[in-house]
Amino acid sequence: MSLLDAMNELKQKGFNPKECKEYNPYEPIPDDTYLMSFDNATHNVKGDRDFLMLSFSVVQGEYEGRQESIFPSLAQTKANGDPMPNSVIARSISEIQIIGETLDNPVPDKCFAFENETEAYEAIAKALQPACGKVLKVTIKTTPNKKNPQYPFRNYTFEKHEQPQVADAKDPFNGTGDTVDTNDDDLPF
Repeated sequence: MSLLDAMNELKQKGFNPKECKEYNPYEPIPDDTYLMSFDNATHNVKGDRDFLMLSFSVVQGEYEGRQESIFPSLAQTKANGDPMPNSVIARSISEIQIIGETLDNPVPDKCFAFENETEAYEAIAKALQPACGKVLKVTIKTTPNKKNPQYPFRNYTFEKHEQPQVADAKDPFNGTGDTVDTNDDDLPF
């Protein structure tokens, strides 16, 4: 990308230096309802913790192309080693299964039948792969975080959406009977 391309992208995104607000492509998407595509489910590791990342992209409107990632946690212990409350784990499981249902790609209960979250994350990521590219409605609503006010909670509601029609591409030469057999002697090099 050239400097001119970067400047044009800024202008397309509505950047105005007179507003004295720096352009930040990673700024969270504002609260609202968006039509999004489900991009990927991946099991990642950072340090000694692993996590599941569900990635979405806005497919229409002012924020088209912007991405949102959700990190449902199945960790059985907190960072300080205390046990994670069952209600927190149950909420994450429900969120994962709701996303699967919304994408017409149910996440089976067996994906959660492991002794540790690492194996569950692998199973969930694999189970959700067929849903990549499907479209759904996602409503984002933030609520205050008393412990860390600078990091408000992002809450999500998922709704099914009619999938876009994909053109049926057919091979124009299929069935014509016009075939040519070639071998190495027919090639000019």
